[in-house]
Amino acid sequence: MLAKETVLIEGFKPLNKSSSELSNQGSVMRRPHLERGMSLEFNLETGEKQSSQKLWEGSSWERLGKARGRTMDRANSFIGSATSSLVAESSMAAVSSDLENLANVVVVVDPFSTGAHLAAEVCRSGYKCCRVFSSWDSPVAALVQQGINIDYCATVQHNNTKKDLEVAIEETTRTLLDLPFNIVAVLPGAETGVELADQLSWRLRLRSNGIQQSLARRNKFHMGETVRQAGVRAVRQCMCHTIEEMKYFFATELFPAGEDRGPFKCVVKPVESAGTDDVFLCQTLEEAETAFNRILGKVNGLGLLNEVVLVQEFLAGQEYVIDKVSRDGVHKLVAVWKYDKRSVNKANFVYFGMSLMPTDSEEIQALVAYADRILDAVGIQQGPSHMEIMLTWVTSSEGKRVPDPCLVEVGARCHGGEGTWLPLTVECIGYNQVSVTLDAYLSGTLFNSLPKDSYALKRSAREVDMVSRHGGIVRALPGENIIRELPSFRSINWEVKPGDYCAVTVDCFTRPGCVQLVNDSEDACQRDLETIHDLEMMGLIDYSVICPKPPAVGAVVVVDPFSSGANLAAMVLQWGYKLILVFSEMDSPVAKLVSKGTNVKPTLMVQHDNNHPNQDFAIAQTLSAIDQEGSPILAILPGAETGVELSDRLAARYGTRSNGEEFTEARRNKYLMQEVVRAKGLRAITQKLCRSETEVLDFLGELQQQQSKDDWKCVIKPNESAGTDSVFLCTSQEEALKAFHLIHNQLNGLGQRNDGALCQEFLRGSEFVIDGVSRDGVYKVVAIWQYDKRSVNGANFVYFGMHLRDGQVPDPEIAALLKYARSVVSALSIHHGPSHMEVMSCVSADGAFNPCLVEVGSRCHGGEGSWCPVATECVG
Repeated sequence: MLAKETVLIEGFKPLNKSSSELSNQGSVMRRPHLERGMSLEFNLETGEKQSSQKLWEGSSWERLGKARGRTMDRANSFIGSATSSLVAESSMAAVSSDLENLANVVVVVDPFSTGAHLAAEVCRSGYKCCRVFSSWDSPVAALVQQGINIDYCATVQHNNTKKDLEVAIEETTRTLLDLPFNIVAVLPGAETGVELADQLSWRLRLRSNGIQQSLARRNKFHMGETVRQAGVRAVRQCMCHTIEEMKYFFATELFPAGEDRGPFKCVVKPVESAGTDDVFLCQTLEEAETAFNRILGKVNGLGLLNEVVLVQEFLAGQEYVIDKVSRDGVHKLVAVWKYDKRSVNKANFVYFGMSLMPTDSEEIQALVAYADRILDAVGIQQGPSHMEIMLTWVTSSEGKRVPDPCLVEVGARCHGGEGTWLPLTVECIGYNQVSVTLDAYLSGTLFNSLPKDSYALKRSAREVDMVSRHGGIVRALPGENIIRELPSFRSINWEVKPGDYCAVTVDCFTRPGCVQLVNDSEDACQRDLETIHDLEMMGLIDYSVICPKPPAVGAVVVVDPFSSGANLAAMVLQWGYKLILVFSEMDSPVAKLVSKGTNVKPTLMVQHDNNHPNQDFAIAQTLSAIDQEGSPILAILPGAETGVELSDRLAARYGTRSNGEEFTEARRNKYLMQEVVRAKGLRAITQKLCRSETEVLDFLGELQQQQSKDDWKCVIKPNESAGTDSVFLCTSQEEALKAFHLIHNQLNGLGQRNDGALCQEFLRGSEFVIDGVSRDGVYKVVAIWQYDKRSVNGANFVYFGMHLRDGQVPDPEIAALLKYARSVVSALSIHHGPSHMEVMSCVSADGAFNPCLVEVGSRCHGGEGSWCPVATECVG
């Protein structure tokens, strides 16, 4: 009889999956002999023996799970060591009593991802389910859809840490034989369980694919070579231990000298993993070397140490999934999916979704027939298969364009993705791979009733993989309400919740969730998929903080902490964050504009090299200096006008909240600013950027035609500056030319040399300031000021003061200003952070208010922040 400490009946509480990480932990699962099947073992770098409980608690996967509030305590679920004091005698007595009543049992090895649904199907079918864990500390244990509760009759931990793997497998086999019930089938639940399921089913003489070709069913290199040896089209590839081996493969196989194989393209990926975990599309030798170094020596998404790297030819075409179930060598089609993978977040193969396909086309039938040849080649005669195939086209000898499928990879297990797609196949086809798989191992009644190579598709369906465009702490999931209103909506599954850190999506392990869509219309289904992806930049997830790494005590970067930026920097420290100051320019002339009494003591100060000829390199150097401080960066903010451009670029490239770089120049360059606003259909000023007297005179001629010749005025000012620095009101050509020469090629108040002079129409009306703050595209006004500027001391625009206006009292002028300001902020893509907008309230001939932009800065209101106490007291 089985020892009591080996079998427990405890609920399994899955972890959440983290992304792959370098093997710098105390223990790493290692595959010392790739040629042998199951050969995972722990390499204890310290040489010190540790209890199984200590290993479990010390793993990165467990620490992540505890941080998220989801964890499985090994001591409370099963015992894998000789010491059994963790389990009470009374508990084991209850277990033994329950076991005596059990009859037929199905064993599922690693019931994770869709394997959890498989285990649930076992229980629904009237059988008891025993689970076997193939790895001592499996990282994919996290991949279980929420809400699945399975009453396992027994749990067995395979000891893959033993030096002698044959002994370990024999011990697990003996453990199963000692169980007091009749084992009728052993099935793999997840990719990690395929090899052990082969071993156990073969040794127990049950329906099995055997062990002769197990390696070819798990190792992607051996898989491809086995297919090639069977005379079936296979990808050209090489398993490389060194970069030199990879270069030799390029020179001799992929891109031999004297042959035109097109531009350099290859795929570099782990030999054993799943999804698109660390799969790189490389278009230069340097990119291939970088990918090689990223993979080698790293623990992959299945918890295996990458000891070699697989390099393959790039297959250009459309990727499909062929899901089949086999019984005694007969392969039956249960679903065909078309993948939607796109390049995003600096990754080339990010899942955006997949579409359920009809089976009546020439290309689908070519894929189905090709898939059968693959299954025969790798020895999948029993059970499920999940095959990814790239469909390319070639011209036959008769000149006809014909399909030419090529295997990407195949798994001898059910389609993964945590099984969230299962309801789609049931609704649209009538059955799913899980139910057919279980039946194929047992009676075969359902299996025998199904057609071999086709099915009737009743409706269109999509599985939508949501893509997180940011890393950050989730505050809320506002996109769910919008998604639930879509015509095709069926269900939604989140893999993050408020309070979790959500990583940027780069593979199937880092998606924040998925949505299931069904519709009678194929076009409507696709529209709803695109609607979901349109939410991802802003609107899908509300992040309390956007940051590329999970934060501890975070730091905020302020670029050019001058004027009001000094107050901003002081507030960072006041709120308990670390402060990093970045200076955008050497010897900045506005550095002196700091309100007296502002005492700022930063954690780090960084000087950006604005004189470097390669600013991309200089920005990378500045980011490196920021990163080396070691604190998670929570925000990168502009302190003054001079810091706007650099903070935009730093934030966009680092991965914090950012307005992006597309309109960065337009947010600083006053000429471009007006033209972008005009292009969006908004009222913009008549203007011309002039670099010669001729251009100034041409503009004045055009302006005089639009205005009264006797009462015309124009404004001439620097294209990039702040306040009323060198802003001239001109009423004659002589004044205009004089102003032009005072500006063009001269240093302005921000220390920058003026390239030309900006000539604009003179706007008549009252000038207002609209101070706002945006977050995820939501714009809120925090203060409305009305300027008091007068002509004095030979200057036309001297500040005499400004006064606050009430934004909530009904006033058509204020209402028009606020509506216009919101449109300007949107036009310039100021989706995050402060905006300081100067607007002239003009009145049209019919008496309507017609606001026009003077200029806007994506930074706080300046003036050294002396207005802050006024706003605080009067607005709150």
